[in-house]
Amino acid sequence: MAKKFESSIKVKAIKIDTVVDHPYIEHGINLSGTIYIDGVHDESVENIKLEVFKLTDDSSPKIVSKHSIEVVGAAASKDMQMIPFEIMPDERWLPENNEEVTKLILRTTVLFENGSEYNDEDEIYFDIEE
Repeated sequence: MAKKFESSIKVKAIKIDTVVDHPYIEHGINLSGTIYIDGVHDESVENIKLEVFKLTDDSSPKIVSKHSIEVVGAAASKDMQMIPFEIMPDERWLPENNEEVTKLILRTTVLFENGSEYNDEDEIYFDIEE
């Protein structure tokens, strides 16, 4: 059922990929992964924001989690920065209406020092069954 999570932002010579370890998260497991920043860093990334939105049938998506990363001195290999992240699910992630799985959106937003902002998103799933 789980497909590969794909979130990629490309701005000029910089590419930012968000890679989650498991797009299908089971109860008791945290949402984890790595953000890869690759390319020439003429314009520096100031901040990366990860937001988890819950999709429901009756309303617009609502934010259930926010995680902000200030890009300072993350682990780098050549021209690649790697920033690990981990987000702990809480009761807001739980499915509604007796469903077993919640469909969620993980949105990555990148803010550059010049004030420009870009984002991309993809689906993840939260399963309450242990």
